[in-house]
Amino acid sequence: MGIIRETRGPVAWVSIDRPAKLNAIDPETHEALAAIWPELEADDEVRAIVLTGAGDRSFCAGADIGTFLPYLASAIEAGKDPQHFCGLTNRRLGKPLIAAINGDAMGGGLELALAADIRIASDRARFALPEVRIGAMAGAGGVTRLRRMIPPAVAEHMILTGEPISAARACEIGLVSEIVPAADLAVRVSQIAHRIAAMPPQTIRACRELADDDHLPIDAALENERAAFRTLMHSQVLRDNLARFSQERTRMFGGSE
Repeated sequence: MGIIRETRGPVAWVSIDRPAKLNAIDPETHEALAAIWPELEADDEVRAIVLTGAGDRSFCAGADIGTFLPYLASAIEAGKDPQHFCGLTNRRLGKPLIAAINGDAMGGGLELALAADIRIASDRARFALPEVRIGAMAGAGGVTRLRRMIPPAVAEHMILTGEPISAARACEIGLVSEIVPAADLAVRVSQIAHRIAAMPPQTIRACRELADDDHLPIDAALENERAAFRTLMHSQVLRDNLARFSQERTRMFGGSE
């Protein structure tokens, strides 16, 4: 069905598995990905999710032009626009999502990466929104999210020319947070995913929810942040951790001030 799902402890890995097609998305893969996110969100054992591509050439080359674009055009003509790409670009998952960008992220592939919380790239990766070249646009979050994530001048250049940028340039402008050698990508992403998975889930959830306040005036955003902070201060998890910290401090130093 074009995807592979693996569970490695508290981390679920979802791989787009069409390497011969540079992991381009056909209708079947689109539907399979759309179906898998609710399953992972409902699985209490999963604390973080990684999305990557099979092979070492492409994370995702975007939509399969020969199959997906006709499918999408027919749906739109029938008044049934799905309004998303792979069930991901129109929503924020309930659990942290890391994009392990193992190769080129083009068009819809970049849109999938933009929907992630964290993007870690192979040094071989490239990034582009080439839809403009065929008279289309990155209409599944690409144009909107890219403009919000990187300097406006760079975003406009990418959107209006379709030209790719390198992994190094992507890291320089903040599109990805880290670049690693291709051979080390899976290990590094696994370290990050397991670190996040080990955190108290209510704390991770509260921090992620505040990202939706980026459009608010600073006063309103700060008020929401403080409200979330107060809620965490009353949580049993924090109380238990503070108690353990106090006990450990007493054991190490023989008393408390």
